[in-house]
Amino acid sequence: MLFPYTESRQIELRPAGVKDAAKVYDILFRLGHSGLPVIDRFVDTFGQGLSACFLVHRKDTGEVVGFSTLSELAPAGHLKADVHLAGQPDEIRMDVVALTVNFAFAMWRTRKVYFHATDPGIENLGFAEPHALMVEAEAVLPRHTYFHGQVLDVHVFAIYREAWDVHGVDLLKHIV
Repeated sequence: MLFPYTESRQIELRPAGVKDAAKVYDILFRLGHSGLPVIDRFVDTFGQGLSACFLVHRKDTGEVVGFSTLSELAPAGHLKADVHLAGQPDEIRMDVVALTVNFAFAMWRTRKVYFHATDPGIENLGFAEPHALMVEAEAVLPRHTYFHGQVLDVHVFAIYREAWDVHGVDLLKHIV
């Protein structure tokens, strides 16, 4: 049985609600996300379609450095995770991704958690060996997204529950 941890030694995931929408908007804006609606519309629709949303707080500074979400929970047992961090080292990214993925497996009958990325490497998830073994490249959506004047491929990565039970639980023992 997995426990839905929301903090590691380095970070804490705090539930985000409508009152946090402006902060999330600011993070997305600073990261250069195109296609953001005006802030009033973003606030009005914040949280729609999300199963979970967390602000990421660094424990050493108390600073909000990003957010993570879980969405598109499907009857087939999979859902999508997104992690948005501004200028953080891989160790912070790994903690955020690990806690977000673990939360999904602990809270729902989830078979797999998937991520979309424009970079083909799994390094963006922050996992090093041996934990990188639990990440599977599943698909490439050619020329799927437009960002800063470029049409980019989207790479779909997945972490399956079976792999999480082997590598993820071990990883959690080291970070929480």
